[in-house]
Amino acid sequence: MLTVGERVWYSYGVSTSRRREVQPNNAIQWRMMCDAYELGASVYDFRGITDTLDKGNHLLGLLGLKAGTGGQAVEYLGEWDYPLNKVVHKALDLYMSRR
Repeated sequence: MLTVGERVWYSYGVSTSRRREVQPNNAIQWRMMCDAYELGASVYDFRGITDTLDKGNHLLGLLGLKAGTGGQAVEYLGEWDYPLNKVVHKALDLYMSRR
Protein backbone atom coordinates (compact mmCIF):
# COMPACT_ATOMS: atom_id res chain seq x y z
CA MET A 1 0.00 0.00 0.00
CA LEU A 2 1.23 3.48 -0.87
CA THR A 3 0.31 6.46 1.28
CA VAL A 4 0.45 10.14 0.34
CA GLY A 5 -1.37 12.52 2.64
CA GLU A 6 -4.93 11.32 3.14
CA ARG A 7 -4.87 9.01 0.12
CA VAL A 8 -3.89 5.33 0.19
CA TRP A 9 -3.38 3.21 -2.93
CA TYR A 10 -3.51 -0.54 -3.16
CA SER A 11 -0.47 -0.92 -5.37
CA TYR A 12 -0.29 -4.49 -6.62
CA GLY A 13 -1.39 -7.98 -5.69
CA VAL A 14 -1.74 -11.49 -6.97
CA SER A 15 -3.83 -14.53 -6.15
CA THR A 16 -4.24 -18.17 -7.04
CA SER A 17 -7.11 -20.64 -7.04
CA ARG A 18 -5.46 -22.69 -4.28
CA ARG A 19 -7.51 -22.44 -1.04
CA ARG A 20 -9.59 -19.64 -2.56
CA GLU A 21 -12.52 -20.62 -0.36
CA VAL A 22 -10.78 -19.15 2.72
CA GLN A 23 -10.48 -15.79 0.89
CA PRO A 24 -7.01 -14.75 2.08
CA ASN A 25 -6.95 -11.73 -0.25
CA ASN A 26 -10.08 -10.33 1.37
CA ALA A 27 -8.39 -10.57 4.77
CA ILE A 28 -5.31 -8.76 3.48
CA GLN A 29 -7.45 -6.02 1.91
CA TRP A 30 -9.41 -5.62 5.15
CA ARG A 31 -6.16 -5.23 7.12
CA MET A 32 -4.88 -2.62 4.68
CA MET A 33 -8.18 -0.71 4.83
CA CYS A 34 -8.04 -0.76 8.64
CA ASP A 35 -4.44 0.49 8.54
CA ALA A 36 -5.44 3.24 6.10
CA TYR A 37 -8.29 4.28 8.39
CA GLU A 38 -5.96 4.39 11.38
CA LEU A 39 -3.62 6.62 9.36
CA GLY A 40 -6.51 9.03 8.76
CA ALA A 41 -6.90 8.31 5.05
CA SER A 42 -9.99 9.72 3.38
CA VAL A 43 -9.53 7.63 0.20
CA TYR A 44 -8.56 3.98 -0.26
CA ASP A 45 -7.88 3.53 -3.97
CA PHE A 46 -8.00 -0.03 -5.34
CA ARG A 47 -6.67 1.26 -8.67
CA GLY A 48 -7.56 -0.25 -12.04
CA ILE A 49 -10.63 -2.23 -13.04
CA THR A 50 -11.66 -3.90 -16.26
CA ASP A 51 -13.35 -1.72 -18.89
CA THR A 52 -15.84 -4.44 -19.83
CA LEU A 53 -18.53 -6.54 -18.17
CA ASP A 54 -17.94 -9.41 -20.59
CA LYS A 55 -18.33 -12.69 -18.67
CA GLY A 56 -15.28 -14.09 -20.48
CA ASN A 57 -12.99 -11.40 -19.09
CA HIS A 58 -10.61 -12.89 -16.52
CA LEU A 59 -10.61 -9.62 -14.52
CA LEU A 60 -14.36 -9.63 -13.90
CA GLY A 61 -13.98 -11.31 -10.49
CA LEU A 62 -11.58 -8.58 -9.44
CA LEU A 63 -14.17 -5.97 -10.37
CA GLY A 64 -16.68 -7.81 -8.17
CA LEU A 65 -14.31 -7.68 -5.20
CA LYS A 66 -13.58 -3.99 -5.66
CA ALA A 67 -17.19 -2.96 -6.30
CA GLY A 68 -18.32 -5.11 -3.37
CA THR A 69 -16.57 -2.76 -0.95
CA GLY A 70 -19.05 0.02 -1.77
CA GLY A 71 -16.58 2.07 -3.77
CA GLN A 72 -17.09 3.91 -7.00
CA ALA A 73 -15.36 3.75 -10.39
CA VAL A 74 -13.44 6.90 -11.25
CA GLU A 75 -11.72 7.45 -14.59
CA TYR A 76 -8.32 9.15 -14.64
CA LEU A 77 -6.09 10.22 -17.52
CA GLY A 78 -4.08 7.02 -17.53
CA GLU A 79 -0.45 6.03 -17.25
CA TRP A 80 2.55 6.76 -19.44
CA ASP A 81 6.13 5.56 -19.62
CA TYR A 82 8.96 8.07 -19.52
CA PRO A 83 12.03 6.20 -20.76
CA LEU A 84 15.17 7.19 -18.89
CA ASN A 85 17.28 4.99 -21.15
CA LYS A 86 15.90 4.93 -24.70
CA VAL A 87 17.96 1.89 -25.79
CA VAL A 88 16.79 -0.24 -22.85
CA HIS A 89 13.21 0.98 -23.36
CA LYS A 90 13.29 0.04 -27.04
CA ALA A 91 14.72 -3.41 -26.17
CA LEU A 92 11.95 -3.96 -23.61
CA ASP A 93 9.29 -2.93 -26.14
CA LEU A 94 10.75 -5.39 -28.64
CA TYR A 95 10.81 -8.18 -26.05
CA MET A 96 7.22 -7.47 -24.91
CA SER A 97 5.95 -7.46 -28.51
CA ARG A 98 7.28 -11.01 -28.97
CA ARG A 99 5.71 -12.49 -25.81
